[in-house]
Amino acid sequence: MSEEQPIRVSFYIDGFNVYHNIDKYYQKTGICYKWLNYRSLFESLLVKNEKISDIYFFTAISNYHPEDSRVRHKTYIRALKHADIIVIEGNFAEKPIECRVSRCNYNGRKVFYKLEEKKTDVNIAVYMVRDAYLNKYDKCFLVSADSDFVPIFQVVKNCGKMPGLIVPPSDGKIIITDKIEELKGECFNNELNKNVMIRLSFGDLSGHSFSDKFYNKYNRQISMPQEYKTF
Repeated sequence: MSEEQPIRVSFYIDGFNVYHNIDKYYQKTGICYKWLNYRSLFESLLVKNEKISDIYFFTAISNYHPEDSRVRHKTYIRALKHADIIVIEGNFAEKPIECRVSRCNYNGRKVFYKLEEKKTDVNIAVYMVRDAYLNKYDKCFLVSADSDFVPIFQVVKNCGKMPGLIVPPSDGKIIITDKIEELKGECFNNELNKNVMIRLSFGDLSGHSFSDKFYNKYNRQISMPQEYKTF
């Protein structure tokens, strides 16, 4: 690709995959990165001649969670939209799980219900492949630690596009699992002769929070939840 023509880069964020790591780190250290401005972070990761095409944030608001949690979630979504990040929402459903503990004395059928996020993986796959076919990017990054996306990376490459991986931070360390290695194998760029993979630590998030208060394009104030902090 010529120097004159910018390389278009799109980002696809598995919202809960990142959030759970951030929340665990907060519970462990008291350091809160939940007010993260992904556009600011991604702009800092661009290399020469790259520009952001689209940023997608995939999430779901659960009616099963407490009201204050839902309010914070909706506030964060408004902040993301203010930064021109496209928010794609799925949903939660209760998944029945049957207990099979042999040492339990209860003779009846024991069924518990676990909340499970629906549609996110499918939505990410659909948008990544759709945008590749529509030629909306030259390179894309999946922000997740889920290896289920290996077939999607292969389709993206077959479309002549370059898939990359951004590994979310975990427990303040860079952690690479066998699943990540599987995705890493699909990120090889023949032109660059290297893997297009970025491994984040929590320190990389510093300096990329939203302001504590700002106004959107409708002149409505968006205020950071009291439980959050700027960084």
